[in-house]
Amino acid sequence: MKSQLFRIPALLSLAIGTSFLFIDRNPPIIMIFSQAFQALILPAVTLPILILINKKSLMGIHTAKPAMNSGLSVFSFLVC
Repeated sequence: MKSQLFRIPALLSLAIGTSFLFIDRNPPIIMIFSQAFQALILPAVTLPILILINKKSLMGIHTAKPAMNSGLSVFSFLVC
């Protein structure tokens, strides 16, 4: 938690969350925005995971099986 790799995204998230206090909008509108934003972030997280779990040099004998690959692929495309 002391590394910059953690602190920069955490501070950015706090700044965005705090800025919503000063926007003159109703809370439900902000909640709808956050849900829509999550739908954009999920594929951006799922695709690198899919790439990393298939790297033989990284995972060794524990690479993903076809069922895992198809499940993550379907999940990633259904969310989009």
